[in-house]
Amino acid sequence: MIGTTFSFYLARHFLRNVMFIFLLFLGLIVSIDLIELSRELGKFNNVSFSDIFLIAVFRAPSFAGEVLPFACLFAAVASLLVLNKKLELVVARASGLSVWQFLLPLLVAAALLGLVAAVFYSPLSVAGQQFSRATEAEAFGRVKGSFSNKTANFWLRVGSPDGDTIIRAKLEEQNGRRLTAVSIYVYDSTGGFRVRYDAKRADFELGSGRRNQYVLTNVSETSVGKKSIKRERVIVPVNITPAQLKANVTRAQDVPIWNLALAAQRAAISGNNPLPFQTQFHALLAQPMMFVAMVLIAATISLTFARFGQSGGRILCGILAGFVLYVLTKLVITFGSNGLVPPMLAAWTPAFVGTLIGVTILLYQEDG
Repeated sequence: MIGTTFSFYLARHFLRNVMFIFLLFLGLIVSIDLIELSRELGKFNNVSFSDIFLIAVFRAPSFAGEVLPFACLFAAVASLLVLNKKLELVVARASGLSVWQFLLPLLVAAALLGLVAAVFYSPLSVAGQQFSRATEAEAFGRVKGSFSNKTANFWLRVGSPDGDTIIRAKLEEQNGRRLTAVSIYVYDSTGGFRVRYDAKRADFELGSGRRNQYVLTNVSETSVGKKSIKRERVIVPVNITPAQLKANVTRAQDVPIWNLALAAQRAAISGNNPLPFQTQFHALLAQPMMFVAMVLIAATISLTFARFGQSGGRILCGILAGFVLYVLTKLVITFGSNGLVPPMLAAWTPAFVGTLIGVTILLYQEDG
């Protein structure tokens, strides 16, 4: 039976490597985004370096979270290779420990890391993304930088007996209640174009019943056959409730794990697709198993590497296997979000299959 001291030693070695690799990628993301954002400083006199630094720092965690499975893969490979090079695992094997016994601390640490990532890191990254969007909208009035959220463009079509209203904005905040760099197209009941409003900002306000409104500031009004007119303030009625607006603009990736079930219910009530929220919920729950699968894949190449000679090609194949597993996970999750696969099946199948493949290969290598 493996001792407690040795177990903590293996887990600590693995977690230290995970944090090093993750922080390395996080720093790289911040640096690239900061370089891109700094190019805009000369175009905006009211933007300071501290503004773009905050945008880059608070936006980076949401993108760096995608690196965590690879951080587990690379950290497990590095840990097992170093421990083998120091002959520590060789001594462990000689003392009667099986591969499953000295892999257990790494697997437990990976599962706990996945749980922390789903329950704590993911909501914090969502909050950071929202803060960066608000800072970005105030500074630039649009989304900039290499790691900008390209889906931040906001589109909404509101129908009414008087005619449809189409709203487009570069950036939305507060669940669609605040829009930046907005254009609104108003049509009559026959589908004919009436007027277009271009504004720097639009704020959603409550009216009577479902007849709420967007209040536009710094507006350019354009009608058919007429010159544009500058207005300080324009009110555009919209036939939509706050709950419907929130259901229309909320993305599954922008909702903390404990609010995803409620967001799915609201989407279903509003006539929207609840599957992305359900799939995202199960995908976060499946993260511990996905991290475990990455460690098992790393073990299949690292242990063979140490025992049967140095083969860089084998390690490359293992890394590619982890990458393929990650890509397939994203692909199947997309299927689940669009109703092609049940959400639970879409989220859990890649992690389960990856774990099963890792266990099967290790059983063949070790027990033969």
